[in-house]
Formats: sequence, structure tokens, C-alpha cells
Amino acid sequence: MTRFFPLAFVLALLVASGCSSSPAVPPLSIGSLVDFNLLEDQRGNPFPHQDAMSTVFFVNTMKGNALMRDTLKEINVACLQEGRVVYLADISGMPSLISKLIAIPRMRDYPYPVWLDRNGLATAALPVEEDKVTALTLKKSAIVAVAKLQDSGELRQRLLDECGPALQQVANNAGTR
Repeated sequence: MTRFFPLAFVLALLVASGCSSSPAVPPLSIGSLVDFNLLEDQRGNPFPHQDAMSTVFFVNTMKGNALMRDTLKEINVACLQEGRVVYLADISGMPSLISKLIAIPRMRDYPYPVWLDRNGLATAALPVEEDKVTALTLKKSAIVAVAKLQDSGELRQRLLDECGPALQQVANNAGTR
């Protein structure tokens, strides 16, 4: 009986160390190809924009998500619906009960798609910094530039350059002339 405990301890240690030492995924960089074909949006639609993407805005924290969501209120979201611009969120760290019952139902009210990485596999190699929005510029699914945005003004300008202002802002500006 006393032999069993050391053996059980060693086995438990081996299993635990084997589970925690998963190989690190090398980060994607300039020239790397991205593939989001297995993603779904907040409404369960499959990702159809692999060939149309020119810019991907990726968030993996609540602060980055809030920055992106608040900035999109001022942007013409047609570019997201067309797939030229992709809003990608890694929600794998969120407890599944919270994501299923609260977060995803709230996202369904957004007038644009949010492409969700539910298990973290599609976004594991994307370059990130805590609480920043990663902007990937793409050409034929290959990364040609990477920027990490934390400033709302910088993100707003980048989105305005890609998508233009929200339609209500255009109408308001036309009415004031």
C-alpha cells in the first residue's frame, strides 16, 4: 500500500506536466497566411470572406472589445458586412455559460458581424498585446502589415479610412451645410 502512493504521485505529476506543457504556437508575422474559414459569427453564420479581407481587427480582451465596439458606432459598417474589414474576437477565455447566455446574445443586436474564435485555435498565433486592438493588413490572405492600436483616435481614423463615417453622420453633415 505504501508503494502505491509514490507511484500515484509520480503518475499524477507526469500527467499534469504533460497537459501543461503544450507546444507554443509560433506567432504569425509579415508574409504569414491567415485562415478563418472555420469561424462563425455571433449568429452562427459561417465565414465567407476569406478572399475578400483587406483588414482584420482582432481583440482578445474586454477592454479591446469595448474600444472596438465604441469606435464602430461612428463607422459605416457596410465594410464589415461585405467582409473587406473583419472584426475578430477570441472569446475562448470567457466561461462558456457567460458567452452562451449573456455575451453572444448581446452581440446578436450588433448591426455588423463579429467573427468568434470560441476555442482559441484560429487566433492562437495572431500577434497581440494586452488591451489593444491588433490590426492586420492583408493581401490575398497574407499579412503585409501589423499594428497594435490602443488609442481610440488612431483606431477611429483607421476605420474611417477603411469604411467611411456612419451613414447618420454623413446625413447630419449634409443637413448642416
